Amino acid sequence: MSSTTRKPRALLALAAALTAVALPLTPAPAAAAATGTAYYVDCAATADGSGSQTAPFNTLADVDALTLQPGDSVLFDRGTTCLGSFTPHGSGTAAAPILVDAYGVGALPAIDANGAAQAVLLGGESYVQVRDLSLSAPGDNTTARRGVYVYAADAGTLPGIVLQDLDIHDVRGALPSKTTTGNGTGKYANASGGIVVEAQGSTTPTAFAGLQILDNRIHAVDREGIYTWSNWCQSSRLAAFWNTLCTAAWTPYTDLVVRGNLLWDIGGDGIAPMTGQNTLVDHNTLRGFHERSGSPNAGMWTANSVDATFQYNDTSGGHSTSDGMAYDVDHSTDGVVFQDNLSHDNQGGFFLLCPYNTPTSDFVIRDNISVNDSARGFQVCDGALKNGQIYGNTLYLADGVSQQIVTEATSATLDVKFTDNAVVRHGSTGTVGWTLSDPAWVNDHNLFYDVPVPSGATNSVTGAPLFNGRELADPYGFQLAAGSAALSAGVQVSGNGGLDYFGNPVPATGAVDIGAYQGGAVCAPPVAENFNTDPAGAAPTGWTGSGAAASALVGADPAAGEYGNSLLLAGQTTDSTITRSFASSSSDIRIDARLWAGQTTSPLGLHVLDTNGNPVAQFSLAADGNAAYTDNGTWTDSAFAYPSGIWLPVSLVLHPASGTYDIYVDNTELATARLTTGSGPAAQVRLRVQASSLAPAFAADDILVQPLSC
Repeated sequence: MSSTTRKPRALLALAAALTAVALPLTPAPAAAAATGTAYYVDCAATADGSGSQTAPFNTLADVDALTLQPGDSVLFDRGTTCLGSFTPHGSGTAAAPILVDAYGVGALPAIDANGAAQAVLLGGESYVQVRDLSLSAPGDNTTARRGVYVYAADAGTLPGIVLQDLDIHDVRGALPSKTTTGNGTGKYANASGGIVVEAQGSTTPTAFAGLQILDNRIHAVDREGIYTWSNWCQSSRLAAFWNTLCTAAWTPYTDLVVRGNLLWDIGGDGIAPMTGQNTLVDHNTLRGFHERSGSPNAGMWTANSVDATFQYNDTSGGHSTSDGMAYDVDHSTDGVVFQDNLSHDNQGGFFLLCPYNTPTSDFVIRDNISVNDSARGFQVCDGALKNGQIYGNTLYLADGVSQQIVTEATSATLDVKFTDNAVVRHGSTGTVGWTLSDPAWVNDHNLFYDVPVPSGATNSVTGAPLFNGRELADPYGFQLAAGSAALSAGVQVSGNGGLDYFGNPVPATGAVDIGAYQGGAVCAPPVAENFNTDPAGAAPTGWTGSGAAASALVGADPAAGEYGNSLLLAGQTTDSTITRSFASSSSDIRIDARLWAGQTTSPLGLHVLDTNGNPVAQFSLAADGNAAYTDNGTWTDSAFAYPSGIWLPVSLVLHPASGTYDIYVDNTELATARLTTGSGPAAQVRLRVQASSLAPAFAADDILVQPLSC
């Protein structure tokens, strides 16, 4: 089992480099410097040129015909679209990789596969970096389609592939729901999806080394979001049903990094790396998966892998109970760690453990938070679990949510220690229970609040956990208030990683807190608003509105399948605002909200005001499609282009003593800016929709105001 060293979450946003000890530190690579020939492509050019900037190629065939050399670059003109499949040839070196990127100004250059199987194909290349392209591959969901296909057969070890800052969308590959070819359609060999990496062959062991998939946006794709496959997957751990798929000896991908990607509207699995060693899946966001597959899929998972680490990911919106869990430790694995992940509003549940006929071994599931995941907390498929540890997790169920906390579907031995977990329910409706009879599964030092205590459990705590913002789909709502029964009620677990979900140190000796938080009692939040108790069609209690009466009303969450209500904000012909006051604070304070925009052409503001209504700090989903914020009262546009139709977590962390505040969007630090000079202490939070004739639609939810000292 791999041990891990973790940094606080705040440092992750700055460094984006949390990593297991077994993994090398892998910062995002800088774009390759052009040391060779630069070839320019402008598919809107009327005449085909020589590939220079003044006479660019105007077809993909021109550049596909080249044999690129180390240090060469292929640059596509922004604001243009090429039709067909881009298939570059040639490899770079570690010192001089080949670069595929954009030039000019405007929208990302687009490649539309236009009936081809993929927009970009890397076939047996090494040290190639592909960046800053918009890729699509339309289809009818009956044949393979991919945004990027990285493929090699009988090619040996291929290092140095980087896929970064791509916008991959409208990839309509094969789905079981659209064919008669079974559940494997669209995955395994010849898979379909946004990014698919595949190693094949029979004579020369083939694998990718150090491949990095970074900071991409992947949406409206079928079947897989990000997927790796290899037929070089025979091993002593292998589950029998993969025997026909694994036709060559174990040759894993090594040191794969999948980091900083934003995925939404995924037909099947979100992120699923297979047959890897020392894989890191880190700081990714997945909103909506298993949308169209018609067969089992999960959010983020691995099979047939050794020493894989999934951490600081956020998964929600699984739309099926055919699996449909956020995370999965699947078959033929050893040493898999899931830590510091968030899961919420998944119809299939929180976790799947699926060993089949060989044990899933030496796995750790720790310091994760699950909020309103339905059906199953942990489901165990047929087969044995060996030396599994599940500890320090928080599972929360609101009124009306039903879940079997642990469900076993096997008579095999489940060697699992379930320790220091908080399982909490609030409400009078919904069914919660256990389907667990194996005595090898040991429940010890857990908090069970308003849920059944499983038979044989020892040292259980049943008092109130006193979460500071329960029901919020915000991890900071699950820190512990004074008097919590979870404080100092847990037990030490050896090799616990040293830090909790929030980056607080886990005590080295003595009692620990139960659940994902170890920081001691926090201040009571003056605002922890989820709008779930407010009547639909009315303004929320405690808020003051201005402008049209219908501009801010409670209603159903616009993201289908998520729990409860939201505050719906509609654009009117006059400005409209809605404000919530709280006791003014001159200490550090955190303001969290989730924001949803139905378009990217009208602004929604999240403002922090003083008691007199003067702006202290302001954030906006701006009318130009980017996130913006104020620096000492002056608006500053960021490079973050926000997507429409999905929830984005936004945090403003104010530091009055230094006169600054930190802005986080989608769990990543966007900027540090100055508070507005002359403003008083924070005392109000305001949402503002500017006057518009476009009838824009917005929503806000899970608003938390958290003083950081009291």
